[in-house]
Amino acid sequence: MAPPFAQHRLAVAIVAVAVWATSGVFVFARPQYRPPGSAFTTVAVPSYVTPAARGWTWPRGLPGFRIGHDTLAWNSSRVDWATLSALRIAAPASRVDPQSLRVLDAARLRPGLRPYLLVAGRDVRGRTCIGVQPGPAAPRFLCPDQLAGHVAIVSAAPQAPYGGNWTIYIDGVVSAAVTRVDISTAATTWIDMRGAKPIVHRAGPQTAFRRADKSWGTFMSLRGQPVPWNARVDFYGAHGKLASLPLRFTHPGSYVFVR
Repeated sequence: MAPPFAQHRLAVAIVAVAVWATSGVFVFARPQYRPPGSAFTTVAVPSYVTPAARGWTWPRGLPGFRIGHDTLAWNSSRVDWATLSALRIAAPASRVDPQSLRVLDAARLRPGLRPYLLVAGRDVRGRTCIGVQPGPAAPRFLCPDQLAGHVAIVSAAPQAPYGGNWTIYIDGVVSAAVTRVDISTAATTWIDMRGAKPIVHRAGPQTAFRRADKSWGTFMSLRGQPVPWNARVDFYGAHGKLASLPLRFTHPGSYVFVR
């Protein structure tokens, strides 16, 4: 039986909120989740939010949230134009209009540090490019020529181990070919408390994205493990697995992968 957490995007948000409460993680664009008993009401995701429809093309043109629009639905991390400054400076080198940038996803792993960002921008031919700001590392843009034949962009950040726990923050966005994203974390377990005696089970793959999810095709995971960083992201399409991304690190850092 699969563990009762992180079965889909909303459950991943629950884990992130719990970590945020203890270590200062601020997760962005997860408006669907509200803790049990919360005084907050559910904030509806705007109807225009949808994954890519064909390749790296979205059905309504350039995807992403616009600064100053629908802020109650997505901008809990208070992303503004100043937050995008490093991406705006880097955009012209990839022939991306810095004024066109829209936010796909973001998270602040520590207060006062530069956030992890995924944005979309328009190039000189009007095509969608994806910008990645992997926290403190240099931002980069990937345009259609670089994305041809690839199904996902992933930003990964292994965090400094704490209390015997090695945590990896994983954030990504997928093309239209991807229908599901599963993330496996080595040696992670869960405890079944339903019986008279607790039973420890090894956790299997956790689904971080399904095409029916209300997102831009983005997914997120923030999970610790009792062994040094060792995870795998699997991307599935309508007819089976499309690609896999092993994530093994020897020290904390920020990385960007294209699969």
